[in-house]
Parts: sequence; C-alpha cells; structure tokens
Amino acid sequence: MTLRFDALELRAGTRQLLAPCTLPLAEGRVTAILGPNGAGKSTLLGVLAGARAPAAGRVTLDGRPLAASKPEALALRRALMPQENAVAFDFRAHEVVALGRFPHRHAPEPATSPDGGEDGIVAAAMAHTDVQGLAARVLNTLSGGEKARVQLARVLAQLWRPRPDGAARWLLLDEPTAALDLSHQHATMRLLRRWTAQGVGVVVVLHDLNLARRYADDALVLDGLGTLHAGPAAELLQPALIERVWGTPCQQVSAADGTPQYLFG
Repeated sequence: MTLRFDALELRAGTRQLLAPCTLPLAEGRVTAILGPNGAGKSTLLGVLAGARAPAAGRVTLDGRPLAASKPEALALRRALMPQENAVAFDFRAHEVVALGRFPHRHAPEPATSPDGGEDGIVAAAMAHTDVQGLAARVLNTLSGGEKARVQLARVLAQLWRPRPDGAARWLLLDEPTAALDLSHQHATMRLLRRWTAQGVGVVVVLHDLNLARRYADDALVLDGLGTLHAGPAAELLQPALIERVWGTPCQQVSAADGTPQYLFG
C-alpha cells in the first residue's frame, strides 16, 4: 500500500494552487516537491501530512483516509518537519530531539535494546545529523542551520524503528536544506536516501533543482498555475520544463560523476 491523493484540490483564498489531481507516492523513494514561490509546495506537504485540509479530495495512507486517522496513530507512521520550527521555551537541543519520541511514550524502547533505549535513540539520531556536540545547547541560541539539523534529528527519532507490523514509515520535510551550508545540504540528502533503503518514503520540498536532480527519485513540480507535473526526476526535470515553470534560462551539464546538473542565467 502507499500514500496517495485522490481528486486533490488546493486553494489559497480564491486562487487555485492545484487543480483536482490523483497520484500515488511510493515508499522507499525520495520524492521532491518543487516549484516557484507561492506555488503551493508547503500547502501540498501539509495536506500529505494530514496537518492541513485540502479544498477538495482526500489523502489516504494504506487505503485509510488521513482525516479518519487518530493523530496518535498517524504520528507512529509519519513525521513532519515544517519550514518554521520556532520553539517558545528554552529547550535544549537534546530535549527537542526527545520530543520526537513522545508518540512512543506508551511503549518506550527498553534500555536493553540494541539502540540503548529511548536515550540511545535520541543520541543516535543526533549523531546522524551531526548535532551531538550541541546536545546541551539551548535551541534558540543555535544558528539557523544548526536548528534545522536538530529538527531533522527529531523527526528521525520519531520514526527510528521499523514498525512491528511492517507498515511503511514516511518522512515529510519542508525545505530541510534551506539554512544549511553546502556540505550539510549534501549530507542531509545522502542521509535521506539511506533511509529510503530501509523502505521509508521521503517527501521533501526543495528549491535547489540540482539537489533534486542528484538525490530525488521522483519529482512533483507545481507550476503556480494549478497544474502538477509528476514523474521520475531524471525524465521530468528537463531544461524546457524548468524554463517554462521558473522563467529562467537553463543549461544542462554533466557533473564529474555523470549526474546531470543545471546552470542558470
């Protein structure tokens, strides 16, 4: 089974962001949501996470409408990293990551497990995003990139263990690389690809077309006019579509490893 949307329509006031559209998303793959500013990328991600209601249509997970799912049950299957991650109180970084384990509070990981229990999962998730050295720091004192990596560790901790019933897990991330330096941008995307090897579905909003072309299996391009272009990233992200949607001249070149990349301007 899969995450899918049927006859989904998105609106911002009177403006149509997405005309009614039906599409399945596959677990074990990275799906990039792309498009110009205001096209509806974050809106679509929020609807896929069950955090926002669509104008029409529905989203289902394994055939069950998200709207009919209890938040507690949904939190065990999907984790959302929104674009804005403001924290009102002076939580330390490790406490923020530990919030990702809240959905598991009724069945915590035993201390004797290979992961070392709940504290071990939090520590391992922070190591995955290279923030273990920030564990004792107050989140609001960190840089934007450091905060983003702490929040990434939080959603990883939330879905750390495979489901006992074998059900797919989904990571939904809104611009997780926006505040990161080049090294951490690529490290983050490589990390997400490793998670897909475990069968996790990753849906990620990106602005960087070169990151999408290098790391995404599939792409959803919202053109700002209500149309969704969908397909394998290698086939969909071609200069003609890029120029039409973003209105920017684009030249495709090959990186040293043969991956197509784009030059703009």
